[in-house]
Amino acid sequence: MKTAGIIAEYNPFHNGHEYHIKRTKEETGADHIVVAMSGNFVQRGAPAMMDKYVRTKCALNAGADLVLQIPPMYSLSSAEFFAEGAVSMLRNTGIVQYLSFGSEAGNLDDLKKIADILANEPPEFKKALQKYLKTGLAFPVARTRALIDCCTEIANITDFTSSPNNILAIEYLKSLIRSDSHIKPVTIKRMGSGHNDPYSPGQSGLSAKAIREAVSYGGNIEGLADYMPGDSYDHMIDAISKKLIVDENDFSEMLIYKLISEREQGYTKYLDVSEDLSDRIVNNLDKYTGFADFCNLLKTKDKTYTRISRALFHILLGIKEDTVHEIEYTGTCRYIRILGFKKSAEPLVSEMKTSASVPIITGYNDAVKNLYSEPMKQLKDESRIEDLYFAVQTLKSGIRSKPDMSRPLIVL
Repeated sequence: MKTAGIIAEYNPFHNGHEYHIKRTKEETGADHIVVAMSGNFVQRGAPAMMDKYVRTKCALNAGADLVLQIPPMYSLSSAEFFAEGAVSMLRNTGIVQYLSFGSEAGNLDDLKKIADILANEPPEFKKALQKYLKTGLAFPVARTRALIDCCTEIANITDFTSSPNNILAIEYLKSLIRSDSHIKPVTIKRMGSGHNDPYSPGQSGLSAKAIREAVSYGGNIEGLADYMPGDSYDHMIDAISKKLIVDENDFSEMLIYKLISEREQGYTKYLDVSEDLSDRIVNNLDKYTGFADFCNLLKTKDKTYTRISRALFHILLGIKEDTVHEIEYTGTCRYIRILGFKKSAEPLVSEMKTSASVPIITGYNDAVKNLYSEPMKQLKDESRIEDLYFAVQTLKSGIRSKPDMSRPLIVL
């Protein structure tokens, strides 16, 4: 039985995601697709547009067989840490033979060459990197220059290090290399519009970002039906009608309370918050009008909107530097949490429970039985973070939500 893994956010699920699942099955001959998916908060430093259970249904209806949750400590982090957490989860299942990911390049050999240099940092690369850093270049720019020096056989390296899917592809490969994993990588070339292309009716494909912006800014919602599987589109329309769509500004009041409450001590204990950023936050609190506006106010040439937003959510959600370093030290996810699966994939779930190197969690009772103190603390922190998202949905919609750990699995 062949099984391929996919790392995703599905925020929201669109035709490109369905194409990726289909092509993965064709390329690998996989009998099953296991998806490691972000929960209620995603890597760009934001809440997911729709909650993780809705997105799980969309994935299962479009060809996935089993959906696992990437813990928020990983899902709401840098590309490198996000990839490390997701890859370690798929590796720990004991059932995944392939890792399939999209890329703008579609060239696995070149991606692997770049990933190998970044993972192993040969002397010539280190020397070139230090040379460019000493000139005052920002780290990402210096790293790209060093790669150009060391990979003369690869043209347009800047495209590899600046395109969103290529960046994640390289990080997935780095994680596989560093862990000496048996999982075989497969890349599917991204088709249709680019990640940052705006919504334009009639185009051949549409990115998740363009769909989110159309929903947020009152675009042609009906036109989006052409770019999403029917089930996914219906779930989105239902969420819109019930006021269950969430964005970063829904956390504005919570954030300003947290920032004011901790103004005196600063925020450097939180992940990705430097002393400089902490000072900028304190010095600009009197200009705070909302989450998104504050990100725009704080961003600089070296600190992007995404990086600022991610840092602010780390503060709001209590994701601390020392906690993440402790998790990072272990080099692996300490448990695997199932969000949903198809009934036809029950044998796969049974095999995973036997083969996995960490406990499989389907609910709170499983956690009590199988997790010792530190992993249990991590799971409770995860559930606290997820519950904050559901609380926002309740406040917006008036529809009372169940606590995260008391919700049943999605079984289709």
